[in-house]
Amino acid sequence: LGRRSFTTSVAYGPTIGKNIALAYLPWPYAQEGRKLQVEYFGETYPVEVAGVGYKPLYDPENLKPRS
Repeated sequence: LGRRSFTTSVAYGPTIGKNIALAYLPWPYAQEGRKLQVEYFGETYPVEVAGVGYKPLYDPENLKPRS
């Protein structure tokens, strides 16, 4: 895959019930919705790319400010 990417931070999102990781990805892999694998302490986990700053991960009542 070329250069390895890396995660900068991880936190649990209790509202969505999932872990959220911020990471640097090469542009070809940074497409929203893309499925990837992350290795953490020798174990592999499935992840899905979500765009930062484009839309919230959770907004059930459409409260996100409109531009």
